[in-house]
Amino acid sequence: MIRERLDKLIKEALATLGYELYHWELTHQGRRRKLVVYIDRPGGVTLDDCVRASRELDARLEAEDPIPGPYILEVSSPGVERGLWEKWHYERAVGKKVLVDLARPVGGKRRLRAVLQRVVDDEIELEVGGKTYRVPLSDILRGHVLYVPEEKG
Repeated sequence: MIRERLDKLIKEALATLGYELYHWELTHQGRRRKLVVYIDRPGGVTLDDCVRASRELDARLEAEDPIPGPYILEVSSPGVERGLWEKWHYERAVGKKVLVDLARPVGGKRRLRAVLQRVVDDEIELEVGGKTYRVPLSDILRGHVLYVPEEKG
């Protein structure tokens, strides 16, 4: 129930400011909980955007108090090496280089650096060294986009 309340509260707060919720997670940091909220918008997110979103979220969390006990709130951009948690994250990363950790080996490896070719149903298609592999999203333990600097020419 806490997850549903938090999800709704976070999405509503960010929508009023024009930000998209990219991902959020509630973890433990020592004795306290830590709520990390990743925001995005076309053109990217600035530090000022994170401050605005943090203030709005903090006010709403204070008013509704959905998290029992003390917690820390952190608002951030997903960054250039953004994590990939949801199917739509992978869809937006098509054509980019990614790193995925797998539950089962593919091509003899549990960790793949690959170019994400496409997303089909509940699978992603990865190109590694000229070979193409299809990986079910459910087999991905962790994934993120890899930053590749643009070559100056």
